[in-house]
Amino acid sequence: MKKRHVLVADDELNMLRTLEFILEVAGYKVTAVQNGEQALAKIVETKNTANAIELIITDIQMPSLNGLELIDELNRLDIHIPVFVITAYGSKDLLDELRGKGCVEYFDKPFDDDELVERVNSLFEKKTGKEIFKSTT
Repeated sequence: MKKRHVLVADDELNMLRTLEFILEVAGYKVTAVQNGEQALAKIVETKNTANAIELIITDIQMPSLNGLELIDELNRLDIHIPVFVITAYGSKDLLDELRGKGCVEYFDKPFDDDELVERVNSLFEKKTGKEIFKSTT
């Protein structure tokens, strides 16, 4: 069975490696990048291939292209991949903005590893394709 492909974008190397490890142990194929520009390049590179990105997990605060700008670029390019935001800078205004941009999941740092995997699994199990938004705040 083919592994589901998750792209993780976070400029904090320790967080990036932690997320990569957690998801790989859970059985996912993971592409890890350190900013939104690299994320966008990987998404475009793999689009319409057997190795296409199926879920994006991104931080908000990153150099080159931050998480919000990444989401805006995906929308501009008409690329529809579920986005799961993990950030240490959450607020009510950010939640509202993410909802408006079509973000499907939000998680505050620090997070529980098992809950992260549970939420990722849940996103892949959705059969209707209907976007959902959950918050831990």
